[in-house]
Amino acid sequence: MRKFLIAIGILIAQTSFAQISNVHMNGAPARLSGYSGVDGSPYLFEDWSRADIGTTNAGLKENVAYRFNIHENELEVINEAGNTIILNKNYLEYVMLERPSLIIATSGGSASGLLTKLLFKKGFEFIRGVNPNDLVNVLAEGKKYSLVRRFYSDLVTPPKNSYAPTAGKMFVFEESIYLIDENEEVTSVKARTNSILKALHESDQELAKSIIKENKLSLDREDHLVIFFQKLNETSK
Repeated sequence: MRKFLIAIGILIAQTSFAQISNVHMNGAPARLSGYSGVDGSPYLFEDWSRADIGTTNAGLKENVAYRFNIHENELEVINEAGNTIILNKNYLEYVMLERPSLIIATSGGSASGLLTKLLFKKGFEFIRGVNPNDLVNVLAEGKKYSLVRRFYSDLVTPPKNSYAPTAGKMFVFEESIYLIDENEEVTSVKARTNSILKALHESDQELAKSIIKENKLSLDREDHLVIFFQKLNETSK
């Protein structure tokens, strides 16, 4: 009987260690929020949603509950044990984040042009302000051109005014879009047709105009941006 109890104890200890090791390898327990009393949100989407996560050590994890803290550039996920952890980005290849359906619905559905899923990758540290492990939204990726977007929630202290007797802190949402050519030359652009056309190589601008005209594209729409760069990368020399 004693041997049986010892064996059970060893098994429980091994199982507990495996769980702890798994958490340590893939992420750290999420810390308590230090944002009490701060207006706004540090998250890309306030509500929890679903993600597909490609990792180097555990393959593809599908339908993982997530929130993306864009102030810290940290992905909070719920692991297999039901614990909320901050994902260790050293093991990440990519993440595909699902936009909450409520955002799509309240923005006009498919007519808004919003993508239902957003691809994020690392490896864009040649962009100013981006660290090697930072997750950046990849809208288009090709040999000739790529288009990426950096989301950030800046923590600021607004000046005192008659409406706010005591100046408190607040999060301010920021979005930056970058065009990258085959030489990793980076140009900051707006999601507007004229801004993107101007940033392209001069030799590609006429082709780009014809793609926009033939496909009736408006480059202030996410879905049209994806179509535009796909066709541009396929046909430009």
